[in-house]
Amino acid sequence: MSRLTTEPLWRMVALARPRGARFALGVLLGALATASGVGLLATAAWLLATAATHPPITALSVAVVATRALGVSRGVTRYLERLVTHDAAFRTLADVRVRVYERLARTEPIRRFRSGDLVSRLVNDTDATQDLLVRGLTPPLVSFLVGAAVVGLSTALLVPGGLLLATGLLLAGLAVPLVAAALGKGPGARQAAARGELSSSLVDTLYGAPDLVAYGAMDQAVRRVKRADGELTRIARRDAALLGFGAGASALVAGLTVWATLLLGVAAVEDGTLGPIPMAVLVLTALAAFEVVAPLPAVAARLGSVRASGARLFDVLDTESAIGGTDSAEILPEGDLALKVRDLRMRYGTDEPWALDGIDLDLEPGRRIAVLGPSGAGKSTLASVLLRFRDPDGGTVELGGTAITAYPADEIRRAISGVPQDPHVFASTLRENLRLARPGCTDEELWSVLERVRLAEDVRAMPSGLDTEVGSHGTRLSGGMRHRLALARALLSAPRILVLDEPTTHLDPETRDVVLADLLDAARGCATLLITHDLTGLSEMDRIYVIVAGRVVQQGSHAELLGTEGWYRRAHGLASR
Repeated sequence: MSRLTTEPLWRMVALARPRGARFALGVLLGALATASGVGLLATAAWLLATAATHPPITALSVAVVATRALGVSRGVTRYLERLVTHDAAFRTLADVRVRVYERLARTEPIRRFRSGDLVSRLVNDTDATQDLLVRGLTPPLVSFLVGAAVVGLSTALLVPGGLLLATGLLLAGLAVPLVAAALGKGPGARQAAARGELSSSLVDTLYGAPDLVAYGAMDQAVRRVKRADGELTRIARRDAALLGFGAGASALVAGLTVWATLLLGVAAVEDGTLGPIPMAVLVLTALAAFEVVAPLPAVAARLGSVRASGARLFDVLDTESAIGGTDSAEILPEGDLALKVRDLRMRYGTDEPWALDGIDLDLEPGRRIAVLGPSGAGKSTLASVLLRFRDPDGGTVELGGTAITAYPADEIRRAISGVPQDPHVFASTLRENLRLARPGCTDEELWSVLERVRLAEDVRAMPSGLDTEVGSHGTRLSGGMRHRLALARALLSAPRILVLDEPTTHLDPETRDVVLADLLDAARGCATLLITHDLTGLSEMDRIYVIVAGRVVQQGSHAELLGTEGWYRRAHGLASR
C-alpha cells in the first residue's frame, strides 16, 4: 500500500473527493477575492501617484471606477468563497460522521476504546476533517495561484523587483510554514492524545463518582484530571507560541521584502529604468502580496495536530468487523426457530486461550435452558456470539437449520434478543427507552409489557408515569427496575429466542430471587437461554449446561445433575462423603 493511501492527511483530503467541484469553485472564488485585494491596493497606488501629477480628472475616472469595483468584488467573492467551501466542508463532515456512526453501530469497535476517548474521537478528531478542508486545502492553492500572478505583474514592472518578491513569498509562504510544521509535529501529535486522555479521565471521574467517593479514591481521580488538563494546557501554550512564531516570522519577511523593494525601486527611478508611478505600484503591490501567504504558517503549525486527529479517526473507521454476513440480504423464515450450537470455538486473539472450546447445545422453540459456570468460564462469550457481536472461530451456530453468519447481524438480533449483565438505560424517559425496541408502539402496548414484567405498578406510582426521566444510565431506577425495563424492551421486539445474561448480577439475594422469578415468568412461551453463575431458579429449566474453562463438563435436568457426582452437585454442597 502506497504512502499516499495510508497517510492520514491525504486520506482526510480524499474524503472530500465527492465534492471536488465545490472545493475547486471555492479555490477559484478565494483566488478572485485575494486578487481583488491585491489589485485594489495596486490600483489605489497608481491612482494616488498619478493624482499627485495633477492630470485631468478624466484620466483618473477609469482607476476610480476600478477601485470601487475591486472593493465590491473583494467582499462579494470572499463571502461566496466562504459559503461554498464551508458548505462543501460541512457536507463532507456530515458524511464522515455518518461513516463513523455506521461503523460504531456494529457495536464491536466500541469495546476497543474508553468512553471518554471515544467521545473525543467522535467530536474533536472528526471535526479536524473540516479544519483541514477549510484552512488547510483552500489557502495553499489560493496562495499559489495569486502569488504567481502577483510575481508576474511585479516582474513586468521591474525584473529584479519580481525576483525579490518571489523570494520573499517563498520564504514567507513555504520556508516559514515548513519550519512551523516541523516544530508543531510533535506537540500536535501529543495534543490529540492529551485531549482524549482529559476527556476519558473526566468521563470516568463523573460517572464513577459514587464508587470513587465510597472507596476514598476521588482525590486520586481529581489529580489525574488535573494532570491531564495541565498537560493539555502546556501543549496549548506551545501551540500558541508556535503560532506567534509563524506570524512574526512571516511579518518580518514581509517587512524586509517591502523595504528591499522600496530601495530597489528608488534606485531604479534614479537610473531611469523605472518611473515614479510604476515604482509606487511595485512597492504597494509587494505589500499587498503578503496577504496571499499570511494564513499559511498557522495552517502548517496545526498540521501535526490534524494529522494525529486523522490517525485517531481512521483508527475507528479501519477497525475490522468482527462479524460476517453484514452485506447479506437473507431473511429469516417465519415461525419458531430451533437454535443448534455445534463444536463452537472462540478466542479473542491468535495468542489467547480458547474462551469457548467445543461447545454443543440445543434450544428448541418454547424450551428453557441454562448455561451455568464460574466467572471466566466463557458464558458471556457465548452470549456475544449468539447476539452477533462476534463470529465463531470454529464450529457452527445454526438458527432454523442455517448458520447465523449467513444473515445480517440485525436480522439475527430481531430473532434473538437479550438482557445483558448491566443493561444500558438512556438518559431519557421510560417511554422513549421502551420505544427503542419498537418505535411505533402505543401506550397501551407499553403498559401491557410493563404489566408482563411486573413494573407497571411502580411506573404508575411515579408522578410522570411513562414520561418519568430515568436519569443518566438509569440512576433514578433501582437495579431490579433497570433489569425489568431491559426485559420489557427486549419483549417489545417480539424475539423468538431470549438470552438472559447474568440478569441478577449486583442484586441482593432477596431481590435477586424475586427479579429472576419475574423475568422467567414474563418470558414464558419464548425460547429462553439463561446464562448465570447463580444457582437460583435452575429447577425451572428444561436443561442445564455446565461450562468450565470453555467446555461443557455436564448437562442434564436439575434433578439429573443433582443425582450425578460432578461440578453441579458440588456447587450445591451435596458432594459425596
